[in-house]
Amino acid sequence: MTAALGLAVAAALLLGASDFFAARSARTTPAITVTRTAVGTSVVFSPLLLLLVDSQWIGRDLIIGSLSGLAMITGLMLLYRGYAVARMGIVAPLSSVLLATVPVVWDLINGVTPSALAAFGMALGVAALVLTSYTPGGAGSVTQGAVLGLGSGLAFGVAFTLMGEVSRASGLTPVITQRGTGFVLLAVIGLVRRDPFFAEGIGRQRAAVAGLLGLVAIGSLQVAFQRGDLGPVSVASSQFATVAVILSVLFNHERMRWWQAVGVGTTALAVALIAAGG
Repeated sequence: MTAALGLAVAAALLLGASDFFAARSARTTPAITVTRTAVGTSVVFSPLLLLLVDSQWIGRDLIIGSLSGLAMITGLMLLYRGYAVARMGIVAPLSSVLLATVPVVWDLINGVTPSALAAFGMALGVAALVLTSYTPGGAGSVTQGAVLGLGSGLAFGVAFTLMGEVSRASGLTPVITQRGTGFVLLAVIGLVRRDPFFAEGIGRQRAAVAGLLGLVAIGSLQVAFQRGDLGPVSVASSQFATVAVILSVLFNHERMRWWQAVGVGTTALAVALIAAGG
C-alpha cells in the first residue's frame, strides 16, 4: 500500500502541475481547445508508457480504459461549463468532493473497509479539498453551478473508479485507450463548434506540457490503483487541487486565503494518516 500511496501522491503533484499549465494556456485559448491539444499530445506519447511497465493487451481492460476516458472528458466539459455559468467557489468544491467520494463508496460496496486511521485521513482529505478549492466572489446561478459541479465530480469519480477495476496484468495499456477515446470525443465536439481545433503559439506549448504531465500522472495513477485500494489512492491523488493552488500562488502571485493555507496543511496530514493507516 505504501508504494501505491507514493504513486498516488506523485500523480497528484503531476496533475496539479498539468492543471496549472492548462490554466495558463486557457488565458489566450478557449478551454475546449486547450483540452483537445493537451489530450492530443498525450495520445501521441502514450505508447511510450509501455516501455515503463510490463503490459498486456486485455480486451476487458481496454474497454474499461475507453469508458474511463469518456467519463473523464465528460467531467471536464461539465466542469468548464460550470465555471462559465456560476462561481468557481460553488462548482470546484462540489466537483472535488464527489471525485474523491465516489471511489470510496465503491470500495465500501465491495466490502473493502479501511482502518479507522486511514478512514479519518480520507475524511480529512475530502475536507482539505473543500478548503483549498473554495474561492469567494463572482456571479452566476447557484443552482446551475451546484448541478454542474456535482455532475462533473460524479463523472470524474466514475473515471477513477473504472481505472481501479483494471487488472494488474494489463499494465498501462488501458491508459492508451483512455487517452485515445477521450481525444475522439473532443475531436467530434470540435467538428460542431467554431473554436480552434488546436491551440497556437505559447498557448500550444503550455497545453502540450499540460498533456505530457497529465499523461505521466494518469500512468502513475493507473499503477497505483493496480497496487493499492481504490479509496485511499483516489483521495490521495485527488489532492492535485492543492498542488494547483500552491503553484498559482508561487508563480502567478495569486493570493492564498487563510482557509486555503489550512487546507494545504490538512492535505499533508491526511496523506500521512492514510499512509499510517494502510
